[in-house]
Amino acid sequence: MWRSTFSLIFLVACLAAVGQQQTPVKKKEKVDFRPHELKVGFNAIRSGRSLSGSDYTSHEIETAIGIHLYNVVFDYGVEEHQRGETFDYRNTGNYFRAGIDRNFTKDKASGNVLSLGLRYARANFEDQMIFTADQGFGERTYSLTNDDLSARWLEVAFGLRGKVVSNLYMGFTMRWQFSRKINGEGDLKTYDIPGFGKTTRQNSTAFDYYLMWRLPFREK
Repeated sequence: MWRSTFSLIFLVACLAAVGQQQTPVKKKEKVDFRPHELKVGFNAIRSGRSLSGSDYTSHEIETAIGIHLYNVVFDYGVEEHQRGETFDYRNTGNYFRAGIDRNFTKDKASGNVLSLGLRYARANFEDQMIFTADQGFGERTYSLTNDDLSARWLEVAFGLRGKVVSNLYMGFTMRWQFSRKINGEGDLKTYDIPGFGKTTRQNSTAFDYYLMWRLPFREK
């Protein structure tokens, strides 16, 4: 009996000692908000279309700074349109986009990107339309001009960038453009907005493809 009692007391003491031992606490990894990379590149679709015809010219550059799980993105572009057969419509200007993407890839050192983000975009431009009409007194040539136009809109952007070789990356961005507003229109209603597209729709979508060069600041 004494042997059983002693064994029971010894077991309880061991369990109490184990219970008093502190469970090791895993330290949380400190979040590093220092930039770890810079990507610089150009919009291959816009430059490619510019080379294929004389009625459209556009070039756009993109920069993206990687900070922790996010990319701070800035685009700047110039654009010129010429339209019409019985009239001559010209639109020229520049635009920018700025925003933040959330990168869902886990390996920052790879430089690969799978992202979803929001952009604010703004364009400054001018347009002109020249046409000939007969108002009953013979044909006359008319010219309508907007010298100081601006537009702004928002975008939801889904992006993918993958490594090709060394520090060269390729990938696309799909955009949903919405909440568009135009300022400065007169009698001439503008037909194109640089960076946005045709004004026939209030909301629009776009697909762009980029070639980018990566400059890593830190390997980890």
